[in-house]
Amino acid sequence: MLAELIRRNVKEPLSIEMLRKVVPKWCKVSFYDKLAKYRTLAQALQGAKCMIVLYNIHDRKKNTLNKAGHFILINNAGKKVEYFSSSGWSVAKELDVTRSDPNIFKRLLGNSFIQNTVALEKQGDSNDCWRFCLARAILADMPLKQFLKLFSNHLHLKNADEIVTLMTMLYISALE
Repeated sequence: MLAELIRRNVKEPLSIEMLRKVVPKWCKVSFYDKLAKYRTLAQALQGAKCMIVLYNIHDRKKNTLNKAGHFILINNAGKKVEYFSSSGWSVAKELDVTRSDPNIFKRLLGNSFIQNTVALEKQGDSNDCWRFCLARAILADMPLKQFLKLFSNHLHLKNADEIVTLMTMLYISALE
């Protein structure tokens, strides 16, 4: 029953409006294209330590298409700014695939940032990039390498206590 529920939920998309309701208070949510109005990352973050960004998909003429985009996270909680994408793709590749304006992140991120290169999400029909971004936002203070290690092994939960603990852990972490 739980395994089927998880398999079904992996494919569930989430609107940016709903994501705004569930992120921790230290996280902002924005469309990538709307970041064009900011000159610096500090201005875009508006005091938040991290920001989940939704890339819109554009056509060749840079018009926004009504298609599902991709969520990434910019994390400013550590010593260096972090670009986190559950696809493990580079900033350049994601900008190219979505046909988004590369100048926005060139200005906001500059050249001195770290990025996740480990593909966490299963490629295909999953819609869980927002889930990885939400988890990363909740655990923003955790170093990226440590966060990635959370997903490096298969997990076998042994009883209902372990299952419910896992199900509620991130929620409790977001309240701290």
